[in-house]
Amino acid sequence: MKKVLLLLIAILSINAATAQRDYDDLLELIVDEKYERCLIKADKYIYADDTKKDPLPYLYSAIAMFRINASDDEAVKEKYPKASKEALKFASKYAKKDKESEFYAEFTDFFVELRAATYEEAENYDAEEKYTKSKGLYKYLTVIDPNDPAAAIYQGFTEWALRSKREAEVSFEAAKTILNEKGIDHLEDDQVSRLRIGIIMIAEYLEANGERTLAVEWMKIGQKYFADNDAFSITYKEIVR
Repeated sequence: MKKVLLLLIAILSINAATAQRDYDDLLELIVDEKYERCLIKADKYIYADDTKKDPLPYLYSAIAMFRINASDDEAVKEKYPKASKEALKFASKYAKKDKESEFYAEFTDFFVELRAATYEEAENYDAEEKYTKSKGLYKYLTVIDPNDPAAAIYQGFTEWALRSKREAEVSFEAAKTILNEKGIDHLEDDQVSRLRIGIIMIAEYLEANGERTLAVEWMKIGQKYFADNDAFSITYKEIVR
């Protein structure tokens, strides 16, 4: 009997240690717009031995940082001058913890917002030819969603612009592998749109830089998914001819 009790205690201990908490306390703080308090509380979970591997504290920290960055409260924003980058850091840490994307679907709206803001910031850097900075932002997107081909294409673009062609080829191959193995049905609408825009962008860039063969290859890849899109078809005819 003693051995049986010891075994039951051991099993219960393992279950308690591995069971995922719901972290409703962090969710409530987000809903109440108490973002600083959420960060403080989430931080305790992140550094506690029994919860440091749980993905949700990292995700709620990402949301809190993202909301702080978008806040109209200048006093709070001054306390977190790198909130935008911190949001990406926490989101990427979340993704590494949630390898099966167990919680991703519940927070789709947040990830759509995060991607939109990140692309906007990165493209501003691209316009100024500050490719090292934009490369870092695109890299975060590839970590947050490793199955996002558009993020890999944009990362490859910055690497090519920085004359790191070997790195760019690796990023481009990653995007092609995703498309070959998964297609686009697993992507959110914003990711599909970004993929179409990204393929046009990289094809036009490559052709302008004397890499017509690669440009044609990318347009033919995109043709499989975007043949019915007028903007894509126009570019396709111009490049593939």
